[in-house]
Amino acid sequence: MGAIIDFFSNIISGHSVGWIVGQVFGVIAIILGCISYQVKTKRQLIFVQSATSLVFCLHYGLLGAYSGMAMNGIGIIRNLVYDQMSEKGINNKAVPIAFVVVQCAICALTWEAWYSVLILLGIGINTYCMSFKNPQNVRKSVLVTCPMVLVYDIFAFSVGGIVYESVATVSAAIGVFRNRQKKNKA
Repeated sequence: MGAIIDFFSNIISGHSVGWIVGQVFGVIAIILGCISYQVKTKRQLIFVQSATSLVFCLHYGLLGAYSGMAMNGIGIIRNLVYDQMSEKGINNKAVPIAFVVVQCAICALTWEAWYSVLILLGIGINTYCMSFKNPQNVRKSVLVTCPMVLVYDIFAFSVGGIVYESVATVSAAIGVFRNRQKKNKA
């Protein structure tokens, strides 16, 4: 037990209170993210992922990982727009493309290092896939995008992000499997 306490003490000792609080927000985002991949409807998925993105904005901002903060901020707006489009029955293929273009521009403005492109690709692909009507396809896209964001999180030392992307991959895989089983039984 003492070794575990020493390990965490060494990690925390060199960081500011903002960094520590940022890591706490990462834990909250993990919980919300796990919930998001288990909901049944696209609207529920969008709502819970928006809350997750908001908490990740705070998390990344406090860590100084501004590309991650910006991509998640755009993700909130994207989710709200997609929800309204879905509610009104609008299926405009230009909207996801416009969001990806905005994400590219914002990523250039918040560029940290070469690994900023990884969060751009991960969230950019997710932006396109979130426009799909079928929540199962959104879950499948997570299996592709999480590894890219995971590498960004490693370089940003986002403990919450590292755990989230790992857990989200497993959670999305379970959601894909569970919904496939339900469909096969029906």
